[in-house]
Amino acid sequence: MALARDNVKRVLVCSAWPYASNVPHLGNLIGSLLSGDAFMRYYRLRGCEVLHVSGSDMHGTHIEYEARKQGLEPKALAERVHQQILEILKAFEIDMHYTSTESPTHYRFVRDVYKKAEQNGYIFAKDEERAFCTHDQVFLADRFIQGTCPYCGSPNAYGNQCDDCGALLEPEQLIDPICRLCNQKSIVFKTTRNWYLDLPKLKPQLERFLASRRFSPNVQRFTENLLKEGLKPRAVTRDLRWGIPAPFAGAEGKVLYVWAEAALGYVSATIEHFEQKGEPDGWRRYWLPDPAEGESVKHVYTQGKDNVPFHTIFFPAQLLATGEPYHLPDQIAATEYLNWLGGQQFSKTRRVGLWGDEALELLPSVYWRFYLFSFRPETRDIDFSWEDLDKAINGVLVNNIANLIHRVATLAHRKYGGVVPAEPVSPDVQRAVEETLQRYRRAIEEDAQLAPALRAIGDLAVVGNEYVQREKPWEEHNPRAIASAYSLVRALAVLLEPFVPSFARKAYRVLGVDASALTLEDVGRVEPHEIKLGEPEPLLQKVDVEALARRYHEMKGLKEQQTA
Repeated sequence: MALARDNVKRVLVCSAWPYASNVPHLGNLIGSLLSGDAFMRYYRLRGCEVLHVSGSDMHGTHIEYEARKQGLEPKALAERVHQQILEILKAFEIDMHYTSTESPTHYRFVRDVYKKAEQNGYIFAKDEERAFCTHDQVFLADRFIQGTCPYCGSPNAYGNQCDDCGALLEPEQLIDPICRLCNQKSIVFKTTRNWYLDLPKLKPQLERFLASRRFSPNVQRFTENLLKEGLKPRAVTRDLRWGIPAPFAGAEGKVLYVWAEAALGYVSATIEHFEQKGEPDGWRRYWLPDPAEGESVKHVYTQGKDNVPFHTIFFPAQLLATGEPYHLPDQIAATEYLNWLGGQQFSKTRRVGLWGDEALELLPSVYWRFYLFSFRPETRDIDFSWEDLDKAINGVLVNNIANLIHRVATLAHRKYGGVVPAEPVSPDVQRAVEETLQRYRRAIEEDAQLAPALRAIGDLAVVGNEYVQREKPWEEHNPRAIASAYSLVRALAVLLEPFVPSFARKAYRVLGVDASALTLEDVGRVEPHEIKLGEPEPLLQKVDVEALARRYHEMKGLKEQQTA
């Protein structure tokens, strides 16, 4: 199925749900929430009806474990972090319907999905031996148990997944495991009953779905490898106290496994959004569209590479098991990892990396957005560096783009009284804008990549700077050069809107652009007419990155003293 379809009317952007055990770090932000915002804003420019959804993942052992460490109830910790995430979303200009897995709508929808899956024969119960801590008298799942990964040998594997190699695991597979609650090896295997989603039974439907999609290469390879290994039934219940109560007869005291309910939040968040708007059936336009409309709906998912199997296999399987014709994922815009300096993994306990709230203490979000999209890790892991930050912010955004827009506006004021002359645009400039638009659209719509789209904008700014230097409109009467340069910088502002919306709005004011009427098609459509500009003003200031790095280390050192 071609992904760049002209008949798309509605786009749903779904960003992976951050755990409410801590605020997201820079890698989390670019992997899901920020990327989702850029896709949402892009498709809104395309003239589509767009909704962006996500929320705080409040359940699971990760939350319970962190809450125990802090002497809190899981709900109290999750709600506190949820509020912090909402503040970060606002500061980073992330526009979305953001909810949580504690939403009553989410509870209702998730339980309904599993009741239907059970009725359709895709759920079965099985008695099994599960890891149990005799010291704490609890079954150990996910983050409650840690050991050596049987695949890559990492000593930091958990009971559900190895974060180093991405392998999906069961607690019983770990080598030399310990209970993370008491840090002891007091582990035995005890019989319990769990309920499973019968993935092998769903395999034919999943294969038909996957054959109808053309995912990006990293997503495609990961998914194909999973299918080659063979699908196995996957437990959807766990012996835990924190989570959504399992809806199966005989499963009293058990909750739904966190993996088995979080992704369903994409649907429940959409339902909740329309319930709050007073349109209780509005969600169906995105999830159960009228077949008569054809392929009018598109779903885009943003997450890190460790989340790929949950979005290409498990989540579609859950929806297929209901027997209802849900629209399934079209694009999985998965990133590789953004690591910290020297390839270090982000770690709040070791004070390695930068979290959303900390980043905002150092710089306004417009700078972080531009840097993160410029170095979005789309084909390989990328390490943060102060040099790359300097290159993106000062080298490209400030010097190459912002200064060009300011320069063109200033020249128009100086030479033509703040009015862009009604002159035809130079063919070379028009061609450069049209070619940039094609690169931009292809990167986002077909390849599900954002960094190449942003690079195309930077390249267009280089063309603009070279054009102005060549034409020298400050030396003589050259109205066509001003009109052509204006056309180019106006295109820059529009194309930047999904990436740095506050910067684009500021540029619109300077350039006299009516943002309320803009669409992406306006970028390549230029008709000669006089345009009254706003007052010229510098759009951004350069950043002293060396001073910024010093402030970062001072900030981390101060926090280390406070927690010592």
